[in-house]
Amino acid sequence: MKISSFDIFDTCLVRKCGTPENFFDVFSLRAFNQEPPEWARQEFVAARRLTEQKLWNENPYYTLQDIWEEMEWSHQFLKSKKELCQMEQELEREMLVPVLSMRDKVNECRKQGDKIIFISDMYLSSEFLIDIMRIHGFYQDGDALYVSCECNAAKYDGGLFRYVQQNEGLKSFRHWHHYGDNKQGDYKAPKKLGIQCTLINHEYTPYQKQWKDNDYTSGTKVSSIVAGISRAICHSRLYNTHLPFLTDIVSPLYASFVYRVMKDATDKGISKLFFCARDAYMIYQVALKYKQIFPALEIKYLLISQKSLYNGNREACLQYLLQEGVATKTEKVAIVDIRSSGKTISILNKILEQNGYRRINEYLFELISSMNYPYVGDEIYSEWQDVYAKFNPCCSRIASYWQLYEMFFSIHNQQRTIDYILKKDGKAYPVFDTGNQSDIEEKKVGNAYVLDSIKWEKIHNDVVLAFVESYISTKMYRYSDMVYNKIAMPTFIKFMEFPYKEYAIALTDIRVYSNTHGKYIPYVKDETCLQLLKTRGSDTYWKRATKMLCLPKLIMKCYLLIKQL
Repeated sequence: MKISSFDIFDTCLVRKCGTPENFFDVFSLRAFNQEPPEWARQEFVAARRLTEQKLWNENPYYTLQDIWEEMEWSHQFLKSKKELCQMEQELEREMLVPVLSMRDKVNECRKQGDKIIFISDMYLSSEFLIDIMRIHGFYQDGDALYVSCECNAAKYDGGLFRYVQQNEGLKSFRHWHHYGDNKQGDYKAPKKLGIQCTLINHEYTPYQKQWKDNDYTSGTKVSSIVAGISRAICHSRLYNTHLPFLTDIVSPLYASFVYRVMKDATDKGISKLFFCARDAYMIYQVALKYKQIFPALEIKYLLISQKSLYNGNREACLQYLLQEGVATKTEKVAIVDIRSSGKTISILNKILEQNGYRRINEYLFELISSMNYPYVGDEIYSEWQDVYAKFNPCCSRIASYWQLYEMFFSIHNQQRTIDYILKKDGKAYPVFDTGNQSDIEEKKVGNAYVLDSIKWEKIHNDVVLAFVESYISTKMYRYSDMVYNKIAMPTFIKFMEFPYKEYAIALTDIRVYSNTHGKYIPYVKDETCLQLLKTRGSDTYWKRATKMLCLPKLIMKCYLLIKQL
């Protein structure tokens, strides 16, 4: 009989929050009946880990119940030991996600007729772990699972492998192949017994690794946890060329931006937020995820466009604004968009003022520099302005490549509103542009479009919303200011300056119209070094990204060093 055995944690399953140390940071955010002082939260984490360390020194085969019985630290707001023990298991269940490549490997071994065994040095029960492994498609009837706390043996010294050998009635280790991530417990120890071993390493992407390795905060390891969220999504989904781009650049930016908008709106007494069609459709969906955190804030999707406001039926337009609640004499409301010059809010406030309604506010990711629209200064909140980027070398490329965040980040399937019509029921209904339905025009924004946009729209939506769900479950939204300022925006700026090939590959699906070439050309092109030497990226919109994508890693590093001097 041939055996294929697999470690569980960080091999078959990874945690959304990243490292085991991060797990206790997330756990501590739920462990109290009401908000404790930060020092108390940190002491709780330290006490939980020290208790486990003490038990390890006395008896390495301890259980979760042993840990909580031994735990002596207390606080007036801390939940009971029984609650905490149960809560820790519930959080483990919530945080763990499958690694698809390992699930495929398990199924491959099973099809070959191998006996499948799961082995873990862990204090959680086999019953608990089998249930999780079943849920995530790893464990089937006929498989076996061994855990150190029940077998009184561990992997790190080979004891657990010998226990499995005896229990399974194996004469030798010759026909056994083990897969795991720990160099000692999953490689050196079993290899010494004669077991064939494969060391598993579910890598972090370049940006995820930077966040994790540079997290020097003394409190909650926010950067490391965010890296864990992105990594878990990468490994729990089938790989596609957009995946790292979405997990590392788009998702942290949108998750933190939208939360900051909703928090600010709540603090200012704004009762309704309207997300403008079509560019804000993605962040509208993000906002719906946050509705549980801001139950009093009404979130709506507003079917407007500059064309419908400027050239549409004014009477019908005003009726639509009344129906939706934009036109109000008592409430404070605001619209949200990705990018604007202030034109939209200017015309909206003109319509509202002329009819006796309150002026509204606007939240933007980018405010395009303009002196043409008479908006009041404090009516617009923008995360940054392109006029600032033009005078800041580190940010200058952002404004130049605006198609990325106005179109590519937020690929959508929404139709353009061009007018409104009043019907017999007295209500106004939007009129959509149905003139052009070709694959190019349907998803076109300005002078650009995305290949296979329907496919990518679904993938972008899935990944970004999965990130936000994990962002909420780990309670990282509480640190959105830090995430935006220390992780999301610096990463975005860094990418725009030096687009690493792991991320630039996603941009090969974008086409931009070039007046020079008189046709649509690739935003970025993946080609051979020989082709690159001939063209130098001149047949692409973003030459630097094309070079970064096509150059070998060693040459790319030298190129980056030269550019950074």
